[in-house]
Amino acid sequence: MPSISVERTIGTTKRAVLLFNDAATTEKMGKQKYKRLAISLRQGDKIVGGIVGEVWTTVLFIQLFWIERKLRGKDYGTKLIGAIEDEAKRFGATRSYLDTMSFQAPGFYRACGYEEFGSIEGYPGGVTRHWFTKSL
Repeated sequence: MPSISVERTIGTTKRAVLLFNDAATTEKMGKQKYKRLAISLRQGDKIVGGIVGEVWTTVLFIQLFWIERKLRGKDYGTKLIGAIEDEAKRFGATRSYLDTMSFQAPGFYRACGYEEFGSIEGYPGGVTRHWFTKSL
């Protein structure tokens, strides 16, 4: 009879779950590849901002986004979003999604054409996590 096991290291279980999920997804959707993207904002040799994401099937997931504080509000963020969206479209992406915390940049993403499709309250300090999506 199966038993539940709580583990503090996730490697073995993670590999097993990924293997099963990949097989089940491939059976339903065919073999899919992740296309990872990273676009940087540079000042000389120094990275002063960047955006990281991946395209899976036809959807871009923007995972990480950061710009040095002194460069915010100067249209660099909009240019980075546009650059990753354009590159994702070259890979066949037709939609994008991301998440952000209420103290980060929900207004910025709305200004870039993203629409909120969900949120979760209850984080410390009254923070809410927001999910956004956009048709590319």
